[in-house]
This record gives sequence, C-alpha cells and structure tokens, in this order.
Amino acid sequence: MRTKRIFAIVLAAAALAAGCGKERPDRLDGTGTIVVAVTDTSGFFPGSVLGEPFFMDSVEVSVQSRTHMFTASRMTGETGVAVFEELASGTYSVFVRREVSVGPNKIVFTGFGDLGLSGEETVSDTILAKTVAVSNLMINEVFYAGSCASSYYFYDQYVELYNASNDTLYLDNVILTRQLGTIDPDMEIKDYVRAIYAFQLQGTGRQWPIAPGRYVVVAADAVNHRVYCANSPDLSKADYECFNAQGNDYDNLQVPNFESIIPGRTTDYLINLVHNAVVIATGEEYTIDENNYMFLPIYTVIDGVEYSANPAAAKELTVRVDAGFAGVGVTRYSATSVERREPGLDTNNSTFDFVNISPMTPGYFHGSPAWMRWR
Repeated sequence: MRTKRIFAIVLAAAALAAGCGKERPDRLDGTGTIVVAVTDTSGFFPGSVLGEPFFMDSVEVSVQSRTHMFTASRMTGETGVAVFEELASGTYSVFVRREVSVGPNKIVFTGFGDLGLSGEETVSDTILAKTVAVSNLMINEVFYAGSCASSYYFYDQYVELYNASNDTLYLDNVILTRQLGTIDPDMEIKDYVRAIYAFQLQGTGRQWPIAPGRYVVVAADAVNHRVYCANSPDLSKADYECFNAQGNDYDNLQVPNFESIIPGRTTDYLINLVHNAVVIATGEEYTIDENNYMFLPIYTVIDGVEYSANPAAAKELTVRVDAGFAGVGVTRYSATSVERREPGLDTNNSTFDFVNISPMTPGYFHGSPAWMRWR
C-alpha cells in the first residue's frame, strides 16, 4: 500500500504544480495536461531494489499524438516525473528512454504506453520501463515517399538493413516483402503474415555477409536517381537491388539481386507512398496461394516495419511484428525517410523506434559524421 500512496502523491504534486501560476485559458481545447512518471523494478540502477518501483530521473519522455500532428519531449526531474501542458484533446503515445551503456553491448532503458486526453482534464500515467539489449539484424531505414511531385517520381525507394549484433550475420535466402495492404480482423490470432511482393537473396548459406555495425542498402533500382530528380538519392552504389525477371525490370549487373519469387507477379519492388508494411524473413518456410499472395510464418519473421502518414489509420500488420506506425506526417514526394531513432534500438513499436528524416541517408545513420557518408 505504501508504494501506491507514493505513486499517488508524486503524480498529484506534479499535476498541482503544472496548474500553478497560470490564468484559466478562454478555450477548452488545447488546455489538457499529461503527467508521466517513469519507474523501474529491475533493481538494475543504484538505489533500486528488485521488484519495487524506483522512480527514474534524467529520462527523456516524449509524447506523440495519434490523432493530430504533435510531438514534444521533456526530461524527468528528481521525482521521476515529466509534465506536458496545453495539449489538445486526443490520443497520445508516450515513450521513455535513457541510455544505460554504449559500445558493442549497448543497453537502453525504455518503455511506452498510450493514453487519451479530453478537454481541460489532467491525465496521469506511470510507465514501467525496462532495459533492452541492442543486437540483431533489423530494418534500419525505409525510403518510400518519393522525391519529385512535379514528375511523380518514386522509383528511388529502398530498404536499409543493419547488423546490430557483435557477430557477422549472413543475408543468404533472406526475403524482403511488401505486405498486403488490407485490414484482416483475424490477423492477431493467425500464425502468419501476408505479402503481395517478395524478393529473395538466394545464396549458399554464407555467401552474403553483413559485418557487425554494417548498413546495407537494398534498392528497388540501383541507379543514380538524381539524374531524374534532384532530390533523389544516388543508389548506383547500393549493396543489392530488387529484380523481377518476369517483368520489364532494370538490372544493374554490378549489383547482386534480391529476385522476385512469386511466379504471378511481374512488378518490381514498389511500396505504397503513404501506408504499407515491410517485412524481412529468414526464407526457410513460406507458401504461395492461388491469388499469388505469400504466407510467411511469424516464426520466420526477422523484423517488420509498418508506416502510415495518418496516425489514426487502422493497423495492417499484426502487433506481434510491429505495434505502431513509422512515418506519421510524411507526405508524398517529400524526399522524407523513416529511420530508427538510434541504430539497433527495436521495441517492436515503430511509433517509438523510428523518426522522420530529410534528406534520406542510404548506407549510413543520420547522426553519422560527414566523412562516413558515401552516398
């Protein structure tokens, strides 16, 4: 009971402080308050005890609206609380983050939650965060929005992969998909995801290595797209490209191919400019039905990212692969990309894991020094 009373006292005091010294505004909307307390129960931090709530200071807390365009960040104080004022009514996602260790065994303290806010009310929430180890093969960046509205140019799409582990991994037989963009009311109880396009890097098992900390770019077409659109990236040095031998597809003979493996599809690897999902899978098992849709067992999925310009859109990819949306607010032909907030951080919620960046950064992280940027 003592712990619950401490929670209530801390949140109530923060909420009271948030309202002090301000005159009552004339308008009702845009006057809400969110109070977030960040706790840990792991006993990992000095002064904490395993199993008991420990309020965390110096944690970055971010809120992002899921019903309108708004983001804001605050740091928690000594009481482990961050306050956000003058907020419009709506649904908000709350994210917390604090770096614990860096280097090859990087650990991040993180967590997230959702809450609703209406009118002048004050909403309090406690985020129980946890430590996340950064290590795996994952999708690091997706560029899908296109670059030139004047010519409707979107053939410069690419997916960037990243090896966050300490070991060399191999991309042999990995499948890159465009997921089927439909709403399936039963997707949370099915043991597979559905793809409309699928391209595979066929190999012997150890033919296509990706070293620790390495980025590789899989381009729809490995050409210098700047020739056709000044805002586009130069992908002539992409590590891989997608190629469909069943269609009239461009093939850069200097770049290894992810090849289309759905017999009835003649299209290149192209993804929607507003809302879609991208998945990579091991390729060890899949089926293709009579409608030329691929069924990938969830146990074979390595990583998945769903993106949507609209934060209130219905999910098309199961939350077991991705619980959120990257790309909220990204418009067509904006030359804007979505990239992980930091390399290797993966909570399976792209609303938290990804940020919008412009220009796009094929082959490097947006925070990298200039000398590392080769494209």
